[in-house]
Amino acid sequence: MSGTTRAGSYRAVLLLPSALRTFVPALLGRLSYGLLPLSLLFTVQSSTGSFATAGVAVAVFGAASLSMPFKARLVDRFSQRRVLPLLAVGASAGLVVVATVGTSAPAVLLFVGATGLLAPPLGPSMRSNWRLLTDGSALKERAYALDAVSEECLFLAGPLIAGTLMSIVSAPAALCGSAALMLVGTLAMVTSPVTTRTAAPVAVAGAAARLGPLAIRGLRRVLVVVMGAACGLSMAYVCVAGVAQRAGHPGSAGYVEAAIALGSVAGGLLWARRTHTGPWTTQLAGLIAVLAAGLVVAAFAPGLLVLGVVLGIAGVAVAPMFVVAYLAADEVTPPHQRTEASTWINTTNNLGSAAGAALAGLVVDRSTPTWGFLAGGTFLALVALAVLRRPTGGRSWLRRGGRLGPGRPGGRRR
Repeated sequence: MSGTTRAGSYRAVLLLPSALRTFVPALLGRLSYGLLPLSLLFTVQSSTGSFATAGVAVAVFGAASLSMPFKARLVDRFSQRRVLPLLAVGASAGLVVVATVGTSAPAVLLFVGATGLLAPPLGPSMRSNWRLLTDGSALKERAYALDAVSEECLFLAGPLIAGTLMSIVSAPAALCGSAALMLVGTLAMVTSPVTTRTAAPVAVAGAAARLGPLAIRGLRRVLVVVMGAACGLSMAYVCVAGVAQRAGHPGSAGYVEAAIALGSVAGGLLWARRTHTGPWTTQLAGLIAVLAAGLVVAAFAPGLLVLGVVLGIAGVAVAPMFVVAYLAADEVTPPHQRTEASTWINTTNNLGSAAGAALAGLVVDRSTPTWGFLAGGTFLALVALAVLRRPTGGRSWLRRGGRLGPGRPGGRRR
């Protein structure tokens, strides 16, 4: 049976030793990623005169983010204080070059790609810090919820700040602002005492050494679930755009997406008010089922206003889903691999989102957004059912509390 108990307060989380000292600079650095897409798009368009090149530049930066798990592996091995400043200096310098040096499209794309390869993994690093800060307490789930909600707010505020800077100054100025936030936030975060700590490595060889936490079957299963959920949710965003376009109000899609984000913030805050004691599988399946139901109902929404309300309510499951996924990843991986494992959740989320957007685009082009919502909802329902499926032998996919079924906890299975 799953259940809940009362969790500690957010105040208790922030009053942990070095918590504010670490978290506030991390938020500052992570805000740079909220400003970056819009400011990069218009900066490259301005310097090259081509929206096509600008779109490719944003895609190149996103593709370069696939290197994030390998940078996180360096952080796990050598500590945040030794790795993150080097990455931040290189990435911020790359953004400044793109913003200030007018050059040809190939050169711009080269600089953007190099910048993406150097972009520091600030989110996974902060979650690693939360694990250390909450060690010995029952506050980790609440800390993760606070982190997820804050990140959602950053990606709501980032485009607004970027748009304001572009209106008052210019797109290159907004991109330089993103570079400054990244550099200052990172350098300030790594001065916190907690960022010097590293977990004792475990000697492994062969494929396990090359794959890192991906060699752990329990983590791979969590990642498959995250990718499936991201795919279904991404289909909803494309379908929202399709509905808005057909209604003759394409800009309204942004308001509906904001409603989803606000629902996610509310869901994260409400979720962390309790400590959830049930199996991770039950929690993930339930949250994904909420998203599935929301997409099915959205298929029959009579207008954009109702659509925003429906998807805003369904959005309450988004932030909690990531909190549960991060906690599950922690349980099935050893301490010296948890930053990288957390980064793989972000990476598979991005891959799933890309696949979902492509699939939904095909559905909307060939039929209507209604069928796209129904396809996404059906897919999410199948993912939820698959999470609860019992493999051969009758043992659950993960044990109560998120540990692997057959085998020992902590990701020791090879």
